[in-house]
Amino acid sequence: MKETYFVYRDNKALERQSDGVEFCKIPEFYDDKIYFYCAEYMLFWTSVEDVGDLSKGKDFKLKKKIIPATLKEICDEGLIDYISLIKQYNIQDNKILDITYISI
Repeated sequence: MKETYFVYRDNKALERQSDGVEFCKIPEFYDDKIYFYCAEYMLFWTSVEDVGDLSKGKDFKLKKKIIPATLKEICDEGLIDYISLIKQYNIQDNKILDITYISI
């Protein structure tokens, strides 16, 4: 199975040794909002303007999996200009087999 995430490479991504933050949705919140997730720090941000500010990052304890925000959802929220990279995970048996990066 492949999962495709759109990524915003914020100005603090290098400090975090990160590709950037993934645009995602958190289904268990039932709010249909786009969140920004940094896998290296396991932090979420609720606003693109706050991404990278560790004091504004959230450490949600989730019971379920996050899902990628779609390109349409990102466009509808006016966030299209923040996409810097596309990351596609190849997942099998809940394990990441490889990751494909597409620079924009």
